[in-house]
Amino acid sequence: MSEEAVARTDEEKAKMYQAMLDGANVITSVLDANNEFYNDMTNAEKQERVLRSAGYLEYGKALGDWGSEDFSAIDSAVTAAKAYDPSA
Repeated sequence: MSEEAVARTDEEKAKMYQAMLDGANVITSVLDANNEFYNDMTNAEKQERVLRSAGYLEYGKALGDWGSEDFSAIDSAVTAAKAYDPSA
């Protein structure tokens, strides 16, 4: 994914970064079989949900104006989302 040049304030970046961390948490929660909150979803619904969140995270990370933010939790969540097999 290519980087996009954008002009955002530090506050806008901080809000988006927090939203991305929240999105990573959603992926982790959906894929956690011990989390009863998402266990009412079918495996196909879980896959749809995590892939939608992963797409948002990838879009956000591709913005070219991030500073020294740590994307390790976000990267890990995207990897987990893409690896999820609803038939397993």
